[in-house]
Amino acid sequence: MPTPFELLNSSGDRISGNIHLPQSPAHSPSPVVVICHGFKGFKEWGFFPHIAETFAQHGFSAIRFNFSHNGVEDDSDFFTRLDLFTRNTFGKELEDLGAVLDSIEKGALPHSAQLNPEQIAILGHSRGAVATLLEGPRHSGVRALATWGGISDCQRWDEETRRHWREQGQLLVSNVRTSQQMPIDVSVLDDLEAHPEEYDILSHVQNLAIPFLVVHGDEDETVPFSEALLLHDATPRGLRKLQLIPGAGHTFGAVHPFKGSSESLEDALRVTIEWFQLRLH
Repeated sequence: MPTPFELLNSSGDRISGNIHLPQSPAHSPSPVVVICHGFKGFKEWGFFPHIAETFAQHGFSAIRFNFSHNGVEDDSDFFTRLDLFTRNTFGKELEDLGAVLDSIEKGALPHSAQLNPEQIAILGHSRGAVATLLEGPRHSGVRALATWGGISDCQRWDEETRRHWREQGQLLVSNVRTSQQMPIDVSVLDDLEAHPEEYDILSHVQNLAIPFLVVHGDEDETVPFSEALLLHDATPRGLRKLQLIPGAGHTFGAVHPFKGSSESLEDALRVTIEWFQLRLH
């Protein structure tokens, strides 16, 4: 059974997560995979528990967690904290991932003796790619990165949308699953426009010094495959790999509640596990 944990980021915001320990570790302490969810995602969504458990079956300790302002509390399936969701900036997610990585490196998590702070990989899905690519490389223990359906650009709103956002003071986004209209406060736009260089994903990727795997479905309906090409092409040669998953959409055939794996999801897992196994010992 996964072990739950809680920690606070540097601003005092609460982060909850779960640790999946390897069933038959090939190394002790074991290498660690940290999993970052995307926009309107959460650690219990669909495939995340399955992904973490699969990594554990292959000798990794896997950590999945909720970003502090994702709007979902603990093991809930619903967005009960829209007051947090509305203020969830990219910077807040970088801070959250940094807090998780710091906790691994300082031995502050449960089972810390079984977690190798010098052998960490990060997997980011969709918007989770931002924290993965911008915060991950700042930590010396991070040795490999991977994104699934990752975005290549934080500047995703046109001028008309931004104008409307400022006029209304918020931007409403629909959640079909929960039938909610979810507000994004104008402070999120302020943060985005105040840090154009800090949030320039491709510029950061050009300076990567650790291996980066780009996994993307060629039928991704949310983040086009062209963004995977941009991420791959910006990464220095010798550190990059692009893995196309034929027929896969944005969640690789997974839904919430989880109804079992798919060929696309298992393909994505296989190539990611192989990538991390080559680089973590």
